[in-house]
Amino acid sequence: MNIKGFIFDMDGTLIDNIAYHFAAFDEQARRHGYKFLRPVDSRYYGWNTFDIFPEIVDAETLARYGCDFLVKEKEDIYRELYSGHVCLTDGLDTLLDEAVHSGIKCAIGSAGPRINVEFIMRETNLHDRIAACVCADDVTHCKPDPEIFLKACERLNLAPTDCVVFEDGIPGIEAACAAGCAAVGITTTLPAKVLADAGADIVVKDFTGMTLASLAEALKKRTK
Repeated sequence: MNIKGFIFDMDGTLIDNIAYHFAAFDEQARRHGYKFLRPVDSRYYGWNTFDIFPEIVDAETLARYGCDFLVKEKEDIYRELYSGHVCLTDGLDTLLDEAVHSGIKCAIGSAGPRINVEFIMRETNLHDRIAACVCADDVTHCKPDPEIFLKACERLNLAPTDCVVFEDGIPGIEAACAAGCAAVGITTTLPAKVLADAGADIVVKDFTGMTLASLAEALKKRTK
């Protein structure tokens, strides 16, 4: 594989922030006094927030507040809680520097809203290293549909077969595979076997020690 592009999922991959999303759901429920129909847990990794609320709150609560309001408020709370605590996943800063210096184009492909992507870009000063961003606002279908990653490849002006997607969730791994990209699973949120079973070409704990050479070699071995 001739690697020309990297596409990073954001939540749980670019940043290890899932605990803050869970905390935001809990805080919102506390403020309004409603209880969840089922726990907000790993089953929702990679989901768009608009798809989560009908699963976790009753119809009366959804009708009273409206899904648009609940989603916006939850994301507002998330950014309030996470502001000042944002940092890149271990090892990613070094890999991004090598990618930029080696001419590898980098993009974000997130099922989150644009306001969250822009928030993370500001908090981590990634504007000089990320060439394109695709989020839920830019697509008709979210993961596991491949649209997010296909559009990211298009914005990088690269073929999917030349791009590596980094993901921590099952829908994201499935979307990467459907797009025709190589898929690297990051175990910030799910066990390695779960990501491998979803179709990840290789699975790693984080980006620590990862180089372009080591990544290319690992993908080469996996595809033999």
